[in-house]
Amino acid sequence: MVMTDVIQSEYVDTSIQHEFDQDGVVCLRQVISPEWIAKLKNALPTAIQLAGPNHFRFENPGEAGLFFGDVLVWQRVPVFEEFMRTGPLAAVAGSLMQSRTVTFYHDFLLIKEAGTSKRTPWHQDQSYWCVGGTQALTIWTPLDMVPLETSLEFVKGSHRWGQLFEAVPFDPSSKFRGDRDGRPPLPDIDAVPEDYDILRWAMEPGDCLVFNCKTLHAAPGNQDPRRSRRVLSTCWAGDDAHYVEIKSDIAPPVKGDNLTPGQALACPTFPQILPVPGPLPETV
Repeated sequence: MVMTDVIQSEYVDTSIQHEFDQDGVVCLRQVISPEWIAKLKNALPTAIQLAGPNHFRFENPGEAGLFFGDVLVWQRVPVFEEFMRTGPLAAVAGSLMQSRTVTFYHDFLLIKEAGTSKRTPWHQDQSYWCVGGTQALTIWTPLDMVPLETSLEFVKGSHRWGQLFEAVPFDPSSKFRGDRDGRPPLPDIDAVPEDYDILRWAMEPGDCLVFNCKTLHAAPGNQDPRRSRRVLSTCWAGDDAHYVEIKSDIAPPVKGDNLTPGQALACPTFPQILPVPGPLPETV
């Protein structure tokens, strides 16, 4: 039975919904307007200057490139908050999750400058999250043209394996550990790539990849000397998403506001975006 009160998006039809449900990932074309892309790109220097305490910078000796990442950018840079609250992605997320509500979990700014060979390892986003439930996804929005050889890669249908794997560090030399939650290690996908159906897309600014938080994915370095690969990744949760405690110290330290296990996520740190909440009642 189709629920008529779920969030709707003009970019999601029945064929897109079916593809997302079966594959765990879908590429949507020209969802983000050129005006939004320009505003976000113009705000990048401010975002890097105001990097939070949990940002990372990976550099390989002898390479000109840099891999930079930061979370909760929306809390420091107004343009990112405006995009999260009023841009088109909340409706896209709600429609694909088939949810009546959409809560914003966090954002993740990822910059791979030209000339970096730093690879993002295979992982599932939910392995790092303090989020339980089935209605949760990520939207990967490039601000630059992304050729096929530097695009994100996905294991088709891996969200339907029924397995949450241990979190893995993006830097192999990291002292942080993701094996504290009793989850099994990831399969070695790179050792036998022929055993998996790998999906990837060339993309233009305005396109976005939407994927289930359990879909396995990875990304190559960016050794193209001509362009950076700057991406805003946003994470969204639906009706059945709830807070869970995790032991991994790799996870972003985004814990919400005094949430307890099993509690709904919506709070000041994880704001509900759709439907737009009404004003709080006045106290007497």
